[in-house]
Amino acid sequence: MHTLSCFTNCYGAAGVRAAVEMIRDAGIHHLELALRGHDFGGLVIPESAVVTEKADDATAQAFVDLLDRHEVKVSGCNVGGADIRTEDGVALTERRIRFAARWFNVPICVTGAGQPADADQRATVVKALRRLGDVAANVGVTLALETHKGPTQNADAMLALMGEVDHPHVLLNFDTGNIAYYNEGVDPCDELERVKHLVRNVHVKDNRGGLEDWYFPAVGDGGAVDFGRVRSILDGVGYRGAYTIEIEGIGGEPEPGLEERQRRIARSVAHLKAQGY
Repeated sequence: MHTLSCFTNCYGAAGVRAAVEMIRDAGIHHLELALRGHDFGGLVIPESAVVTEKADDATAQAFVDLLDRHEVKVSGCNVGGADIRTEDGVALTERRIRFAARWFNVPICVTGAGQPADADQRATVVKALRRLGDVAANVGVTLALETHKGPTQNADAMLALMGEVDHPHVLLNFDTGNIAYYNEGVDPCDELERVKHLVRNVHVKDNRGGLEDWYFPAVGDGGAVDFGRVRSILDGVGYRGAYTIEIEGIGGEPEPGLEERQRRIARSVAHLKAQGY
């Protein structure tokens, strides 16, 4: 059984509430919930469009009620964005993990591993990840580290970091599209083969294989990722986590609008189901 989910950022500035109201019409009923705004690569989502860890109980409960009314489940929460080289950044990430666990009872929180500039900063990041792993374990969550530039940008980097952190509640979120974005001439499936035993969440993202090429269309429209092989690799190690659709758009295109965003999500769902998901 494969759980198909969708990152709420796919709905752009319409935000998390639109995602809840529309996702079942796209053919699935799980969401990965962003707990923060976004402003990178042309995708801008104001904080007002998401439910953050600063929400009061009434606001959080109203959102849980919305999920229940639409019979939508949360596969995980995206809690990244803070600079975990700093005490403030670690504390903010802690609050987001606790908020995610309290209100959404999620098994996974996706976060970044930071971008340490030198050995001292790397040691600080490793210490922070262990601390966050302890927090996650305490509330029944596993942290899944995003495929980003730096400590998790490819299999070599992921394996090195996992060896240093060595925490059972700090593992990997494998992003099939970010591998090519951050690495030239690298096949995402070949990288996945090397870290498959450490993967606890997947961002199913397509592209056309170009280095730093902001081209993240509907899944199946990019052509650089063999999604059937991705599934097969992870089936082989008994992976039971979510496959979360992430569509970040195409650099330079006009804002697609909510209807087109929904069409891209529905097309992604159909493509993945055709690939055996």
